[in-house]
Amino acid sequence: MSTGLVSAEHERDLAATLRGLCADQVDSAALRSCVESSAGYPAGLWKAVAQDIGLCGLTVPESLGGLGLGMLEVNTVHVELGRALFPAPFLGTSLATTALLAGGDVAAAERWLPAIAAGECVATVATGTGVTADAAGRLTGRVQFVPYAHAADLLLVPAGESMFAVQAGAGVTVTQMAGLDLTRRLCSVEFADAACVPVGDAAVVDAAVGAHLRLALAAEAAGGLEWCLDTIVEYAKTREQFGRVIGSFQAVAHQCVQLYSELRTVSAAARWAAHAAASGDAEAELAGYVAALRAGDGYRAQTEATVHLLGGIGFTWEHDVHFYYRRARSALALSGGLTHLRQAVATAAGLPT
Repeated sequence: MSTGLVSAEHERDLAATLRGLCADQVDSAALRSCVESSAGYPAGLWKAVAQDIGLCGLTVPESLGGLGLGMLEVNTVHVELGRALFPAPFLGTSLATTALLAGGDVAAAERWLPAIAAGECVATVATGTGVTADAAGRLTGRVQFVPYAHAADLLLVPAGESMFAVQAGAGVTVTQMAGLDLTRRLCSVEFADAACVPVGDAAVVDAAVGAHLRLALAAEAAGGLEWCLDTIVEYAKTREQFGRVIGSFQAVAHQCVQLYSELRTVSAAARWAAHAAASGDAEAELAGYVAALRAGDGYRAQTEATVHLLGGIGFTWEHDVHFYYRRARSALALSGGLTHLRQAVATAAGLPT
């Protein structure tokens, strides 16, 4: 097995740091507080990861104030954040970092990446169409499903053949959307003659951002499935029915094994994709789509199974499992849906569609 498929010591240290932080600050009560707040995340938690730990500089080059790490570390981080349903704008900021690096505009990178790495600039990326740019450098139109745009200082938006950077303020109106995933805010952003700066070719940046998004969501699914497995195994060892713990019933034991099997499969696919991207393998595109497909299908099915395995408490709002079920369904939609992913895997593998 390639060493890239096994976590290095510094990755294990990073994972342990994040798991400890999340255990302290992202418990069930904190998640529910975030759901009910207008910001959707606590400022203290964001400061801890963005400034104290320096997580926003994960893939920013060291010359620009970052850590200069790669997709293997991205995989490690998103597994831990997905396990905790981390409620803060890290995904959008990391996608924005990828967009600025992929755009190849040195001036833009030097202008924004140091602030992003220092945790002083929250950024996010819009995908899809709906925005046009005029000759005077102004954007008009609307995009939806932009993660944490309400908290962003900088938005990266495709319009025509270019990707543009827009600073929050005049000409930019952000409205939070009522989404299924209560622990990740998505927004609709309206541009009305908003000043912008081109930062790269839209197709090139979109491809890089899409690949990063698929890797991140696959890793998050692995972390979420780990939470499901830990939760259901603990429940099966203590919950009694007919005078026996329910884990002693073959049907329940088989469901737990199925969940474990899905966790290992999704984790391996996500890690393979991260390794392929980090090493520039020719199979990177295929690996990314396979990881997204396995994660999308497995996370959705197993969070639903976990709800059933938890019996009566699984169907109540008091239990956290519904947050994970919502995350799984929302993440699958963000990655394009199963039909799109199956077709993309076939195309990347050179099969007829």
